[in-house]
Amino acid sequence: MAESTVTETASPDKQPNPTGQAKKTIQTKGNVVIFAMDGSDIAINALKWYASKCHRPEDVVVLVYAVEMSEIFTSAQWLQTPNTEDIDAFQTIFRHEIEKIQKKLQTFTKVLRQLEINGSVRSTHACKPGEGIINVAKELNATMIVTGSRGHGKLRRTLLGSVSDYLIHHADIPVLVCRHQSFN
Repeated sequence: MAESTVTETASPDKQPNPTGQAKKTIQTKGNVVIFAMDGSDIAINALKWYASKCHRPEDVVVLVYAVEMSEIFTSAQWLQTPNTEDIDAFQTIFRHEIEKIQKKLQTFTKVLRQLEINGSVRSTHACKPGEGIINVAKELNATMIVTGSRGHGKLRRTLLGSVSDYLIHHADIPVLVCRHQSFN
């Protein structure tokens, strides 16, 4: 297999990486696998399943946490601010959101290390999580996307949307969906 170079960069909108880490390059003779990570038990169990059934030591896994922009702007704190034009309040909320993202990324890094998987963790900002994950996959020339699935019925997926459905229908590369029942 040809050698791939993966470069960790800022988010697609060219904003600094919330972790504050410098850019780094990872070289691999294997595949670059994007793993959609939201921190849920479903996602953690899907990662464990992937690690035990599919992962090869030469592959590099990039855990991607897609931050929906609406999370920041519809924060209960922001809505309760007496003067919505108060820049200081907005900056405080924004810093708080960045701290929450950093903590999640640190937790995801620990999970990767515990599973002894070569890879990295990053966040991306998008209106739809699936869109952000696909953008990172394209940017890193990934060969596959892996995601967990809660196993919601058709009605609930139709009303709420589904990241795994979005990935299946919009990604240009294979998508592996780990259903919640298959983890046992």
